[in-house]
Amino acid sequence: MLAPDALFIAALIALTSPLPVPVAGRVVRVVGRDTVAVVGARVILHRVTVRAPGPIDSTLSDAQGRFGFRLVPDSGVVYLVSARWSAIEYFAAPLVVHTDAPIGVVTVVVSDTSASAPFTLAARHLIVSAATAEGTRDVVDLFVLNNPGPLTRVSADTLRATWTARLPRFAINIHGGNSEFSLESLRLNGDTVALYAAIPPGQRDIEIDYQVPPNTSRFELPVDVSVPTSNIVSADKAMRVRGAYTRSDTVIDKKPYARWEGRMTAGQSVVLEFGSRALPTWLVPAMVGMMAAVLVGVTVRSGRNAP
Repeated sequence: MLAPDALFIAALIALTSPLPVPVAGRVVRVVGRDTVAVVGARVILHRVTVRAPGPIDSTLSDAQGRFGFRLVPDSGVVYLVSARWSAIEYFAAPLVVHTDAPIGVVTVVVSDTSASAPFTLAARHLIVSAATAEGTRDVVDLFVLNNPGPLTRVSADTLRATWTARLPRFAINIHGGNSEFSLESLRLNGDTVALYAAIPPGQRDIEIDYQVPPNTSRFELPVDVSVPTSNIVSADKAMRVRGAYTRSDTVIDKKPYARWEGRMTAGQSVVLEFGSRALPTWLVPAMVGMMAAVLVGVTVRSGRNAP
């Protein structure tokens, strides 16, 4: 039997602890222009946090594709629901969890796969910093892949990439950025980036970060496939762009930026020509991060599924 003090402490913890929140949803599969319930899909509830990320519960969808969890919310934690179909994991939008309100119905959309499902490069955006004190320039190269159909594009075999792109020949310090594919699925080989992952219906971003070497006055981007929409943004208003672009400077957060809008044509390189202006080292990461968020926001995302 618990002592009075222990009973008081237990009652206090019970009163102050958050109550479990129900999480209910359905797994559906795209069929033509409609969706049908998916029976027996493995559904997983994930916790995304620095301290202890990973799955926290799982279940199977029933005959109507329905599933349910009970979640004790934790502040500062993002929760995700995924369902596995045809050996591919599909995620619903991140859960918005409140202790005083129920979570809306979560829908996980899955699809069948095809090695011939068409997809395109819908847009490619560049964010180029002014030169640092060391002479380098940070570049965010943002590719937007679009799968317009109902099928998930997969590779014919695991040794083949589903998508590749060439990067500038003289780029340095190349690495993957904040993409909608895992960094493990992106492989760099010289000046080529390759994606070894399925491409679901809708639009997905791939961010590749690199640097322009110090004291470079001319930087050339190879273009292997035509891209209908492209923006190039820079804090260096002395920079020039050679290609099918029109300059249209902009102001973001009360700060002026040089901006070019246009398109990329297969076989015609885009050339960046630089002036000699330099930014303080501390300002470059802040500028690049902010502009990446802006360009993601202005990209057209019709028909896109949640990440």
